[in-house]
Amino acid sequence: MDNRFAEYFNTHAEQLTDDLAELIAVNSVAGEPQEGAPYGKGPKEALVTAAMLAEKYGFSVEIRGNKICLIEFGSGETELGILAHLDVVPPAGTWEKTQPFEMLYDDGVLYGRGVSDNKGPAIAALYALRAVKELGIPLKHKVQLILGSDEERGFSDVRWYRENYPLPPKIFTPDASFPVVNTEKGHLEMTITASGGEGPVLSIQGGTVANAVPAECTAKLRGLDVQEVRSAAAQVRAEFTVEEVGDTVTVTCIGKASHAARPEGGVNAISAILELLSRLEIGDGADAAAIKAVAGAMPFGDWKGDAIDAYCEDRESGGLTVNLGVISYTQNEGLRALVDCRVPISGDGELVAEKLRSFLGQAAQVIITGNIGGHNVPSDSDFVKGLMRIYEDYTGEKGEPMSMGGLTYVHGMPGGVAFGCGFKGTDYRGHQPDECMPLKELLLAGQMFAQAIVDFCG
Repeated sequence: MDNRFAEYFNTHAEQLTDDLAELIAVNSVAGEPQEGAPYGKGPKEALVTAAMLAEKYGFSVEIRGNKICLIEFGSGETELGILAHLDVVPPAGTWEKTQPFEMLYDDGVLYGRGVSDNKGPAIAALYALRAVKELGIPLKHKVQLILGSDEERGFSDVRWYRENYPLPPKIFTPDASFPVVNTEKGHLEMTITASGGEGPVLSIQGGTVANAVPAECTAKLRGLDVQEVRSAAAQVRAEFTVEEVGDTVTVTCIGKASHAARPEGGVNAISAILELLSRLEIGDGADAAAIKAVAGAMPFGDWKGDAIDAYCEDRESGGLTVNLGVISYTQNEGLRALVDCRVPISGDGELVAEKLRSFLGQAAQVIITGNIGGHNVPSDSDFVKGLMRIYEDYTGEKGEPMSMGGLTYVHGMPGGVAFGCGFKGTDYRGHQPDECMPLKELLLAGQMFAQAIVDFCG
């Protein structure tokens, strides 16, 4: 452990926090493409803001393709890359501590959209470069801080970057957990479609992105008795509001958001609404058949794929998870739903999709919109062992390389792993309201990043 890094981060904590607040203030949720902003105004503004911060501290900076901000330090051949992202998921749900894009520091904890996923870790990595630079520690090789802007929607930025620029031979992303994540499940995305009809269900709307457990879903109904709707709602173990205006009944479920890779931590409002609807007399048309079939395929409380007989698991990466993340239904446009599955490295995404198709039958169609295999880096590689040594040195705790369901930026990159920024036992409320990050943890992560720069580039 290098005590110089602890001293540096402690003395620069206030400045780091101020810089992070400036970055959090940028609403970098993906938007409509514009000239010079392929992912919308917000993500591009985040890249520019990060570039200005890095230039202020004397680093070589380049924005490439309006998709990636590259920050470099050192000399010679590039040996290490740190890959983080500046885009964020929408700030859905009710925020109580602060507004999503107004960072708050309260009782040792930072709050705001992106403080943990992934702007906070990006700033910690920038300060790791600063620490090495300003402490005058010589490097034989170059380090790159690669900041992307389309991670939350599927990594198109890094796919473009990999096609046009070489990657460092060693690369980690601070977008997961300590000590080291060397195994990641595969990622299967599916779209369910079905035709509409003229039954009692006028519309269903829920969720914003496939890779988050939806925190809210609303259905509008006509021609149903409001008391019957309330009775059906009482049979589902979720929170509902039922309102009647004229001949229209509006039902809203308030669930709990969570990352799709950890659906057990959330309450899926879409699945709850579909279960409620399946308990009502909504007719026997094609629209009703589709709604009931989707409700049966992914029933409320089933996030393992048990209902469609798709569950599988292995020792290295754990079990299959299934998340019904987005739904839209109108009588004119029909039904469209987005499903996110995390598939064990020994599993088969095509087989999972076939199980869903078989269950839905003629009621709805299933299209695979993305199918990425698993990712694994051997635990005994020099890179993994070196990062493990840093973690144990700085925390005093023994650790083991881990697996996860979420895909990180390094998924599919030869030798790429995740290193930080999450510590065991802390709830960062990722993809949820009041996303948070203890400042002391962010500072400790930055120290470990600085040590990694020295160990692999010095």
